[in-house]
Amino acid sequence: YRDVEANFNQKYRQRVERQIRIVKQDVTEDELDAIIDSDQQNQIFAQSLLQNNRSGQAKAVLSEVQTRHDDIKRIQKTIIELAQLFEDMQMMVEDQGKVLDQIETHAENTNADIEQGVTHINKAIVLARSTRAKKWCCFFITIILAVVIAILVWWFAFDHKVNQFVLCIICLFNVLLV
Repeated sequence: YRDVEANFNQKYRQRVERQIRIVKQDVTEDELDAIIDSDQQNQIFAQSLLQNNRSGQAKAVLSEVQTRHDDIKRIQKTIIELAQLFEDMQMMVEDQGKVLDQIETHAENTNADIEQGVTHINKAIVLARSTRAKKWCCFFITIILAVVIAILVWWFAFDHKVNQFVLCIICLFNVLLV
């Protein structure tokens, strides 16, 4: 964009220089630069045309030159505004790029957290099944012990052999502990 603008400004400057040199042939480079930079081209053209005897034709040419100059200035102003809009859009795109990068980072982190959560859930399921199986084993062992103790109590209660009962209980606990 800046290259196009610089090229346009250079061509415009060359055109204005040619027009000024046609009207005022003894102009120096410094005067030429001062005239172009200060927007005095219209005054020079007006003075030159008014000095000629062809006033009607001079007024028409002057009007055309002034209109063209105003149009060129308006185009130049529009181009500058357009350049500013492009710069603003570029800044907005850069800002949105940062936001999109943050969203992508958060999405990647979320994906990693989900995978880790799935791993933990799978471990919890395995542990729950193992714990449930152990609870059932403990339950059945407790039932078996209760039945054995009930049988022993019934057997020895009717025979009044308390000493043998105590020995059987001790043997039973030794077997269970080993």
